[in-house]
Amino acid sequence: MSAPGPRTALLLVDLQHDFLERPGLVPSADALCARAAALLAAARRQSIPVAHAHTLIGADGADAMPHWRRLGRLACVEGTRGALAPPSLAPADGELVLRKRFFSAFADPRLEPWLRQHRVQRLLVAGVYLHGCVRSTALDAYERGYAVAVADDAVGSTEPLHAELTRAWLGERAATFARTDALLAELAPAAAPDAAATRLPAAVIDARPRPAGPAHASVRHRNPCRTAEVLAEVPLAGAPEIAAAAASCAAAQADWAHVAPAVRADLLERWADDLAAQRERLTALVVREVGKPRRAAAEEVERAVAHARVAAEVTRATADASRLAAGVAARQRPLGVVGVITPWNNPLAIPVGKLAPALGLGNAVVLKPAPQASATALALLESLHRVGLAAGLVNVVLGNGATARALCGESRIAAVSVTGSIATGRVVAGLCALGMKPLQAELGGNNAAIVLADADLERAAHDLARAAFAFAGQRCTAIRRIVVEASVSTRFTELLRDAVAGLVNGEPDDPATEVGPLISVEKRAAVMAAIEQAMARGARRLIGGDVPPALAHGAWLAPALLAGVDPRDRIAQEETFAPLALILPAADLEAALAIANGVPHGLVMSVHTRDPRRRARVRDAAEAGILQLGGGPLAVHPRAPFSGWKASGIGPPEHGIWDAAFYSRAQAVYGDDPC
Repeated sequence: MSAPGPRTALLLVDLQHDFLERPGLVPSADALCARAAALLAAARRQSIPVAHAHTLIGADGADAMPHWRRLGRLACVEGTRGALAPPSLAPADGELVLRKRFFSAFADPRLEPWLRQHRVQRLLVAGVYLHGCVRSTALDAYERGYAVAVADDAVGSTEPLHAELTRAWLGERAATFARTDALLAELAPAAAPDAAATRLPAAVIDARPRPAGPAHASVRHRNPCRTAEVLAEVPLAGAPEIAAAAASCAAAQADWAHVAPAVRADLLERWADDLAAQRERLTALVVREVGKPRRAAAEEVERAVAHARVAAEVTRATADASRLAAGVAARQRPLGVVGVITPWNNPLAIPVGKLAPALGLGNAVVLKPAPQASATALALLESLHRVGLAAGLVNVVLGNGATARALCGESRIAAVSVTGSIATGRVVAGLCALGMKPLQAELGGNNAAIVLADADLERAAHDLARAAFAFAGQRCTAIRRIVVEASVSTRFTELLRDAVAGLVNGEPDDPATEVGPLISVEKRAAVMAAIEQAMARGARRLIGGDVPPALAHGAWLAPALLAGVDPRDRIAQEETFAPLALILPAADLEAALAIANGVPHGLVMSVHTRDPRRRARVRDAAEAGILQLGGGPLAVHPRAPFSGWKASGIGPPEHGIWDAAFYSRAQAVYGDDPC
């Protein structure tokens, strides 16, 4: 596709510090700014007109919006840092800077003459907030006859449910929504397709691939180890594929629900056997697709096998109705068709951990994997069909966040299970609330380890280096904040720095490698930018945070340790999902607990001490669903509940007997023979 002519313009709305730094922004400010900056850079390269709409008010606040004055909340005061755009989004010479007090960029009378001057017919919009100023600007542009395209993942909101309603409402009337990667492909000269890349289907329904048609956009998944190499072109399935997949599942589930639980359990056992027999192939696939070090990938295969076997046990255990008293019994019934949305970092174990109990308890599943893990998801589907799963009981749709949102909104989907970030969880929770659908969400962790003065410091340093940086920190259970009793913080910091320096950062196929690359160079750039921003606010980099020269061909980042970080700083409060850890000193155990608990997340906490009374205190005070008493990287047991507290989880835990609480619903039966 050739670059658009002068009839297209880019409009950035309210990308100012005060708005970007408000709590609860989805997506995160770092992610949103990175995508908007990419659009801005592409527009400048193609000489596309650019305008920036900024909210500005006077120092006395007299011209602030009435509700700001009523609430005593001023923002974007002229002359302050809060009114400025981040450096990556600062206006350049010759770009139009609009001033507004309220919502729409069209409030500045200069915008419309500027659009006419540049013969603009189509406006690309990014910025904040989708439910407010972006919406108002889009409606005003539509009213004036302009086509409006909104950068779907480069608009943010502090009100996720309101944002989802806005997205649906605008999309039906006044605007189209497209992801930044699709818009960037449009704004740049067309690149030749990579002949070596695997062309994946848009969906696999009734065991038959559905090829992508000319209307399907796609995303490229690049090899994390050789970023010049495109591994796959992943089509973005839309509403037609999702509707077909759900309809097929509903038809198959009607029969599957009446299959004896023992027969369903036998199928899961056969699936476990097949996965075990394919362990070498599956390990190699995970290594190649997501850059997971070989040892960790092999462990993931074994965990997937264990999840399938435990699900078979749970299926048998919940087979019979339970007589409660004379004339009354309770039994478990399937939900119907479950939508399952899975991430790329555990492309085997997480899907199996959801698919196996869902099937065992009588449901059908529409699986939407992360684009980077599409090939692994299709391999799992092949395995299920090899062991005799009926066509249609599990269907796969490939795609991105828009595909996931459409899946949540599909009327035949009875419930949704998702693993992702807090931002993902907020969006999915809003959509499920609209449809009154049960939701199970595991939403990441900004996990803390507490190291007390009486701990074995050398062992703790060794263990925590691996707990933080294995698989480049791309695990929701990774330790990201290391809270150290102040009296030993200097000594422990030295030990930890030495332990991190000794980690093997290399090619994931090498059995010695512990760290491996990040999933993409874009993710690496975002992490490096976050480190630089933290350092500008006073953080000190003790080690790492740069690109290892021998590994510049991929997405590697040397494991980074930061000190001097305020526990309330953004980098301490948000999950980075990267090879980055913070050392945070604390005066004593109570101060350490306050820091460890002082984030929105509540997934994992670990404590390193020889004192059983202090361990007991942490057990009682930890605001986390998983507590680890020392040790290295967390080995998740397939029978143990996997549960995030606070913003790290919604709904029942995963795994073991706890799966029945989500994938089935209780039914009371009264009568002469209730069983």
